[in-house]
Amino acid sequence: MGIYLNNSKTVFLALLLLIISLLYSSTLHAPFNYDDEVVIKHETAQQFGSSFITGKTEVGFTTIYPFRYRHLFYSSLVLNYALGELHPFGYHLVNTTLHFFTSIVIFFIAFITIEKGLSLNRKDALSIASITALFFSLNPVHSETVNYISARAVGMSSFFYLSAFLSFILGSFRERKPLSRFLFYLLSLTCFLASILSKETALTFPIALLLYDVCFMRKDCWLPLKKRLLFFYLPLFSCGIFAILEVLSLQSMIIHWWQSINIEYGLKQIHVIEYGVRLILFPIGLTFDYNFPNTFFTTNTFFIPAFLFALGIILILALYFPKTRSMLSFCTFWFLITLAPTNSILPRSDLLSERNLYLPSFGIIFLIAFAIYRIVLANRNSLMVKKIGTYCIVMFFFLQVILLHERNLIYRSNTILWEDTLKKSPGKLRALHNLSHFYMAEKNYAKAFTTLQALIKSEASPHYLSYAHSNLGSIYLQMEDYLNAEKQFKSGINIKPSLPTNHFNLGSLLALQGLNLKAKKSYDKAEDLYKNYRWGYLIPAELYINKARLLLKLGLYDEAESSINNYLNRAPSSGSGHFIQAKIYSATGRLDQALHEYDQVGNEPRLKGEAHNNKALIFIKKKYFKRALKELNQAISITPNLIDAHYNLGNLLIQTNGDLVKSRWHLKRALELTTSDASANRIKSALSFLP
Repeated sequence: MGIYLNNSKTVFLALLLLIISLLYSSTLHAPFNYDDEVVIKHETAQQFGSSFITGKTEVGFTTIYPFRYRHLFYSSLVLNYALGELHPFGYHLVNTTLHFFTSIVIFFIAFITIEKGLSLNRKDALSIASITALFFSLNPVHSETVNYISARAVGMSSFFYLSAFLSFILGSFRERKPLSRFLFYLLSLTCFLASILSKETALTFPIALLLYDVCFMRKDCWLPLKKRLLFFYLPLFSCGIFAILEVLSLQSMIIHWWQSINIEYGLKQIHVIEYGVRLILFPIGLTFDYNFPNTFFTTNTFFIPAFLFALGIILILALYFPKTRSMLSFCTFWFLITLAPTNSILPRSDLLSERNLYLPSFGIIFLIAFAIYRIVLANRNSLMVKKIGTYCIVMFFFLQVILLHERNLIYRSNTILWEDTLKKSPGKLRALHNLSHFYMAEKNYAKAFTTLQALIKSEASPHYLSYAHSNLGSIYLQMEDYLNAEKQFKSGINIKPSLPTNHFNLGSLLALQGLNLKAKKSYDKAEDLYKNYRWGYLIPAELYINKARLLLKLGLYDEAESSINNYLNRAPSSGSGHFIQAKIYSATGRLDQALHEYDQVGNEPRLKGEAHNNKALIFIKKKYFKRALKELNQAISITPNLIDAHYNLGNLLIQTNGDLVKSRWHLKRALELTTSDASANRIKSALSFLP
């Protein structure tokens, strides 16, 4: 690629980096959004990223995420976690960097295509490629792919898809030496497989590549087709077949697809295609979650004939104007081919997502850039047209910058994003559900309550209704209104018994009320449901630690140890986890192991103080009274109001014939702090032994 770099290109790429950095800097510290919390915190990074840190590999990565499940994408999240744990900055930085490098690859594909494929001069090629890369990098419709961390699957897949494209192009020059050609082709195949491992929709690559070959690779500068067939297409389709066999369970998938064919749904896709093109060209009214009508025939149906008419005009121009045929054909069919996996007669949960326009948009943008330059900027007949055109293009890019900046600002807060989504898609109940979730995360219970009540009164699916009751119950739980909390959790269970969340929350409520056996039953039910839940979510780490606390109270030490080990595999640095582990070891007589675990609780004052107190009890058992005395003094210095530490210190001084004045002071201090009658009686009993 070095031969295509000169001062002009270097300056442009540096400018591109500066623009992207400035425009996306506002979202680098944005929080996790939507299912980022599930994918990153619960499913992937926290589970397997800890293995990078601790060296523990009890659960194999391929066991949970085998080849067919975007292995490369999930691996990138694990690496992010290993480097920066759950700080969003690193995740956003990777997404933004991917966008920048994708724009660079697009620049070089456009440049080489114009110069070699259409035989235009370098100046024209540089201008068209620059407009294409700028239009792509600044388009607000790509904001979702960059800012939504889970959309990295699209960003990664697109980057490798286009890199495979560029590698093939570079390897197909006639003057290329055999070894160099082999290396470029090998790189192309590798990038193709990497694209599939990021997102399975990359299986369209061979078709898109053939399209490019037919449209542009018929000139003398390219390798003869026979050699490309032998040296590249044969290995490519072999890799494609291998990928299909790995990505898809063919028999069951074909049956499922055949049974899922829906003509009405397929007709709606025409509207989706038309709407997608409009969003790319005029990115106004963008929203995170689009709400399309359930029928094809709507008030907007008149747009569809207009769109089909425009598509027909494009195809006619492609047939009757050879000079533009290649560009028109390639760009039009590129958009349709790359959009096809997410746009067909096979039903999907979402008719349109902005992230699914990321790769297809290259075709539309490349065609528009070509048309703008050839019709306006390269117009040698009218200087006025050229000046006005240049002014309009500058204003257009300025408008793109403003729109992108405004769109990025929305991603800085989850509540702002979902309030915007609900405003633009008021009939989308998922937006209502997610907004309530983020209101609760911000402890804005008043707004959360109102939103959840609206969701319950709607015609939402049992899934959303059950979640609504779960969240309402959580609000009542925060208010210590246990009666209404229990009613809500049980209502959620009645609506959808298979949803584990309500069982989990009900278990936590019962545990707070001291109903330990009932709580254990709810926790067991929740754990079983999580293991068999259709979405394949891992059990939340909080369930493991809550259950471990409960089992410890019940004296079920083996089960408690298993549960806390599962928790620590997810959160190896959790002080609470190590504290509970230590208490289990202590209760089962493994005192040295308990001492070690207490040393791992971290620096949180309450936990650290209690850890020193509990270590003192172990040393008392071992009759190491001096060490016990030291630990109790440390406990009190860290947490001066720790009742048990004062009581244990006063008692220890009595047992060891120590300073009885100090003993009396610590016991009286413990008595002042306690609110429990049982504890007060215990302290008074110790005081009775003093003269």
